[in-house]
Amino acid sequence: MSKVRSWTIHDIARRADVSAKTVSRVINGEKGVSLLTRRKVTQVIDEVGFEPHTGARSMRGCRRDCVGVVLPASPEEVPLSQGFFIWLFNELCATFGKRGDFLCIDPHPPTRENGRDYARGLWQQRYAGCILCGPLSLNDNVLPRIHNSGHPYLALGRLDDFPECSCATVDYELGARMSVEYLLNRGHRRIAMLKAFSGYQPGLERLRGYRAALEQAGIPFDPALVRSVSVSQSDILNAVHRLLIEPDVTALVDCSAAEDPVSIREGARRAGRVPGKDFEVVCWTYTDNATVLAEACGHLWLPVRESAREGLICFERWFSGKTSEPIHILYRPTLYEHVSGLQVPKPKPLFSVAI
Repeated sequence: MSKVRSWTIHDIARRADVSAKTVSRVINGEKGVSLLTRRKVTQVIDEVGFEPHTGARSMRGCRRDCVGVVLPASPEEVPLSQGFFIWLFNELCATFGKRGDFLCIDPHPPTRENGRDYARGLWQQRYAGCILCGPLSLNDNVLPRIHNSGHPYLALGRLDDFPECSCATVDYELGARMSVEYLLNRGHRRIAMLKAFSGYQPGLERLRGYRAALEQAGIPFDPALVRSVSVSQSDILNAVHRLLIEPDVTALVDCSAAEDPVSIREGARRAGRVPGKDFEVVCWTYTDNATVLAEACGHLWLPVRESAREGLICFERWFSGKTSEPIHILYRPTLYEHVSGLQVPKPKPLFSVAI
């Protein structure tokens, strides 16, 4: 059934053959409703796409004391690592703990016909502002509704179609351009790419930067040189193998987000190639000055944690009423050339790599 925005709890009550009070209790998670009735009301709510009207007006007279943390992308598609969540929890405690605020985490928002409604906690007044952790889908239709509701929010990503969104992120398009231009300057012309986040904004930016660098050098774009991969060892291994089996490919940009040297080496071995000897690699990492692959000719650092930390500080000011403006933070990547014999740390992966 198509979504009808004019539905009220009274309409839901009539359709479910219950009282409006019962619908209100179901929506707010209160006791006093049988399991059968709760299921019946929930089914009607899902069928019509009903959302409680809890816009900015209903929040103005309330103290903001609960921050929502939500995942715009499902954990199956974008598996953020345990280490990232520990880091995020520490940052949230440092930013909001001293204020005595609550945290509300919604790890599994419902999926409906029109997409993943990761902001249900706002519509149901579970929290008064939210932080969106993870990349945004290219067909995202929830972000503009959050923005227009007047609630403070921070997206750790951005969207081309909604440039006014409140965000703290990294310029992935620039990162792709820097990586390809670096390899072009080293004499390469057939440069392959492992590209993560197909269907998401960061994936689009990676491809756009890759194409722009080649076009500026007068090299036609060859889609066969780009492999979209998931954060999976087998997927990355097979993609590297298929790319490097072509002898004229002499360089690779690894922006797979996996930070996985084992799969790169094994994929190259199956293609009869050796990184650092008969092809060169630029690896992307989310840790400053870290080495993903010792044989790589360069590493591109994406300061995702650093941009998020600044974003959280700005978000706290908005959430507490000290400011009233959306946040716009865009960090620039840094490319480190390989220095032989230099001891540098291993990366702290942002994503969990599946075997």
